[in-house]
Order: sequence, then C-alpha cells, then structure tokens
Amino acid sequence: MLIDLRGEPVSTDNRRALDLYEQALVEFHSYVGDPVATIEAALEESPDFVLGHAFRATMLLLLSERRFAGEIRASVESAESLLDRANDRERGLVRAARRWLDGDWPGACHTWESVLTDHPRDAFALQSAHLTDFFLGDAVNLRDRIARVLAHWSPDTPGYSYILGMYAFGLEECNHYEKAEEMGRRALDLEARDGWAVHAVTHVMEMQNRYEDGIEWLMSREGDWAPDNGFAFHNWWHLAVFHLERGEYDRALDLYDQKIYAEASDVSLTMIDASALLWRLHLYGVDTGARWNRLADVWSRKADDENGYYAFNDAHAMMAYLGSGREREAEALLAAVAGSATGNSSTNAAMSREVGLPLCHALHAFHQGRYTVTVDLLTRIRSIANRFGGSHAQRDVISQTAIEAALRGGLSGAARHLVNERIEHKPHSPLAWRFMARALGAEGDSEGAAAARERAARLSEAKTRQAA
Repeated sequence: MLIDLRGEPVSTDNRRALDLYEQALVEFHSYVGDPVATIEAALEESPDFVLGHAFRATMLLLLSERRFAGEIRASVESAESLLDRANDRERGLVRAARRWLDGDWPGACHTWESVLTDHPRDAFALQSAHLTDFFLGDAVNLRDRIARVLAHWSPDTPGYSYILGMYAFGLEECNHYEKAEEMGRRALDLEARDGWAVHAVTHVMEMQNRYEDGIEWLMSREGDWAPDNGFAFHNWWHLAVFHLERGEYDRALDLYDQKIYAEASDVSLTMIDASALLWRLHLYGVDTGARWNRLADVWSRKADDENGYYAFNDAHAMMAYLGSGREREAEALLAAVAGSATGNSSTNAAMSREVGLPLCHALHAFHQGRYTVTVDLLTRIRSIANRFGGSHAQRDVISQTAIEAALRGGLSGAARHLVNERIEHKPHSPLAWRFMARALGAEGDSEGAAAARERAARLSEAKTRQAA
C-alpha cells in the first residue's frame, strides 16, 4: 500500500495510477486540464483503483447535471464492488458519492466530513465537500469545513495554496471580507494560477462595491487565471458584472460574446452565467439581440434530461426561455420543477419547494407583466434563497428583479423600501443610485430623482477615471 503526497493512505501498490491521481487532483484544484480524462488514464493503468473510481464519480457529480447519472452510477458501482480491498478512507469517499448520487447532498457532505475527521489532509474530500457546500448555499460550512482542518496543513503540504483559496471564499460568503481578502492573496502568493482564489478576492470586491478595484484586479492578473482555465468563464462573468455597475453595457456584451459564451457550450455551469448576465441586461432594458435564442436553444436541447434536476439550474433555464419568449418551454419547465417539489426525500425536492419553484413563478410573472405577484414572491424568498445554492453575488439577481418589478409595476413604496436597503449596503454604487433615481421619480420627487441621477453619474465617472 502507498500513501499520497499529503501522507494519506491509498489501497494500491500501482505507483503510476497514484501519480495520475495526483495529477488529476491538481487539475481539480486549479481548473487547468481535464481531471476526468486523467483519472480515466489511471483506471486504465489499474482497473481496481478504488480511489480512482470514487474520484471519477465525484468529478461528474459536481457538474450538477442529470445526463451524467449513468456514468456516475457505473463508477460508484465499480468502486463498491472493490470495497473489500479498500481502506476506511476510501470506503467513506465511495459512500459520499453514493449519497450524492441518491439525492442526499447534505448526507454526502456529512460523509466527507467523517473522512476529514480522521484524514484532515484529504484534499479530494475537502474540495468535494466545499463545492457541495456551495451548491447547498451552506456559507457556514464553506468557511468552517476548511477551518476545522487548516491546522493540519502548512506551506510545505502539497496543495496548501488551494486550501487557503477555498477558505478565502468561505470567509467571504460569511461576510468576513478583510480576512477573506488576506487569505486569497496569501493563496496567490503561493500559487498565482489559482483561479478559485482570484475568484474569492473578486467576490470580496463585489460585496464591498469596489468594482473599480475588481476590474483592475481581474485584468492585471488575467495572464494567471484566464489561459486554459476551465473556470475562467466565471471570472469573466464577474468582470462583466463590474462593468454593469458602471452602466457599461456594451463592454459587458463584448465579454459575453468573446469570453463567457463565445461558443454554444452545453455545460450547465457556463450556461448559468450566460443566463444570469443576459437577465441583468434584460432588467436594465438593454437589447441583447439574438443571444437569448441561441442560449435557449441549448437549454431546450438539455430539457428532457435536466428539467427539475437542480433548482438553481432550473431558474437560469427559465430566464433563457422567458428572455427568448418561449412560453411553451417555460411552462414545461415550471411543471417539471413543480413535480420535483412534490418529492420528500431528495435535496433538490426541498430546494425546489422552498426557493426554486416560487422563483421560477416569479420570473414568469415578471415576463407577463404581473409585477405585484413578482414582488410578493421574491420578497418572500430573498432571505432564504441561499437554500438553493449559489453565492451572494449570484443571488443578487433576485433582489434586482424585485426592484425592477416594483418600479415597473408602480409599486413605489416597495421599490423605495428595497432600494433603501441597497443604498445602505452599497452607498457608492452607481446602480443603486440609478434605482433610487427611478424610485424617487415614481414618488413624484423630481428634485430628489435628479440628485440621485447626478450622484450615479458622478460615481460612474469618478470610478471610470480612477480605473483608467
């Protein structure tokens, strides 16, 4: 039996297979390369490599798409058939994959946590749980799962920088912005090409409304996080969102066309960002041309497999169908999400009941001009929307849609109520002050509206000059 580079036991005596696992693990951490292809090479080398089967299953699970269920099941069953030769650590990893596959995502995290209790340097278990915490919207464990093992890691431990990057993101999602940025920058001092750590610091800048810093941060480090990186599309999305803040819609569309959705990718993680950006532009009244139709075509091709599988994905598919005016497909998706919500055992059933279904209904109501219904639904779920996953930055689209619905529906009190909150959190946000100008105008306060418009313009111009 061998041990991995962090001293954790592996039930194989095939050094080549273990070396390929280590390569796949770095690819998993860095988003550079293809960890699934690499682990498949390890399994060709050693078909009885239990850790390899568990790794392959988990990589496919973390794509959050039902279409991979057959391949995932095959990997889980292959691993289960080899459990008599596995060690306790590997048995835990296989049980976690089985729980995820069976729809119990918190159960998978609990199982990974059991592995980490005895094997705190199991980087594979740690990152798998970290990403599942993200899908679950579990900010506390995004932070504390890393905190519980961090004392067992040091700069001499292979992969340490990536652990700091994960910790940075968890800290940010728990609103510990100063420490999050410190951890993210420490991670990047050790490994400049850590796209997740770049992403964590970017989130800090987003939440602190430091959009000019965010643009500078991403562009100055582009050579580290963008080339050949499978996560780059999401950092490009963040850059586009910073430009939206300044009202630079053409720049955001350029990024969409050239970086975020340059090709008609059918990977749901990429399509989510595409839908999210176009929906924001839709809220701002920007003509996005044929982009909605192109994106909706891909969501539609996936619908038979994916409708109702993961509520977070469903909401973004709904945006694409509504943006392209595809009422029939929107209705079919609503029915699928409603069907998922009637379940009582899977994680997604609860997500769909509590957040996904009301959100999809709210988006549909917005599209139909039923703005009072939209505001009512969205204000009910805003405070619990973390339960269907995503980050604070991603879920901000819910608040923005609620504000826009209130403004369009003549619900001036609700609009002002929501915009006041936004101004309190982001007093230097041009977008917030543009919303405020419209809210005051709707209340008949023309002088206040003019002052808010002027403030928004000053903030945009000042930040633009500073960034230049």
